[in-house]
Amino acid sequence: MADYLVARLRQKKLRGEKIVSITAYDYFTALIARDAGVDFVLVGDSLGNVVQGARSTVPVTLEQAIYHAKIVCSHFPPERVVIDMPFGTFKLEADATVKNCVRAFQESGCGGVKFEGASTDNLIAAAILTEAGVPVIGHLGLLPQRIHAEGAYRVAGKNPAQAERLAADAVALEKAGAVAVVLECIVGEVAARITQMLKIPTIGIGCGPAVSGQIIVVHDILGMLPDEPPSFVKRYAELYRSAAQAAANYAADVRQGAYPAAETALVGRASVPANLIGSAGVPARDSEDGGQGRPPSGTAAGGTK
Repeated sequence: MADYLVARLRQKKLRGEKIVSITAYDYFTALIARDAGVDFVLVGDSLGNVVQGARSTVPVTLEQAIYHAKIVCSHFPPERVVIDMPFGTFKLEADATVKNCVRAFQESGCGGVKFEGASTDNLIAAAILTEAGVPVIGHLGLLPQRIHAEGAYRVAGKNPAQAERLAADAVALEKAGAVAVVLECIVGEVAARITQMLKIPTIGIGCGPAVSGQIIVVHDILGMLPDEPPSFVKRYAELYRSAAQAAANYAADVRQGAYPAAETALVGRASVPANLIGSAGVPARDSEDGGQGRPPSGTAAGGTK
């Protein structure tokens, strides 16, 4: 039986068990999330930063988000995949938000949608989507899609007015039917208070430990890029550094003639009849392939019998 997003989050919250989530964007990161046994994955609009190399999440389109979500859904339980609604697909009129979310949900085959903020139209859309059977996760605090309006990424909830507004927005999202709320870069004490107020889980990123669970960009914890991660990130690996060194070692071996070694050649001498060896000591072209140098059947390039 499928392990649906809403049921899993609800059970974790009732048991007091921490919820674990990371982002995923493709086959590789979906497999990492699957093998780590995370509770759900977010196909984040952060793909603009970590996959496309853009300076913000704003350029990501709905079509791109759906494309990546489809890949992830093929390699991680799709009912626990959440798609991040890109810039310009919500905070419009509620009907437009609903239409875009339904499209993303239906075409990607995912288990839920997430969008930033608690505007009136967002709350109406969340209620409509919930009634229609589309699980919604809210997002409060630092809102990456507002970088052009804010001018910088700032910690939220630093004064009483901000704290009260965040708490009110969280309660409003819960009442609208949200199944969880992501709290990003909110002062720890404020995030803790919101968590205590809500019946639904809070998923923190840069908010400290007093939340229902954590979500993080997979590239940050694995060191998949050369950039310095945010201050709240703990690096668990340095994949970029290791991969860059491995590629440099390969390049050096090729230039020095050390790769490929004779024992790693695709066709060993013993497997090639003497009459097919050309004057230069390499296999002569097979007349059956029209002189195009077709790989022998049974090889990786030629297929297996």
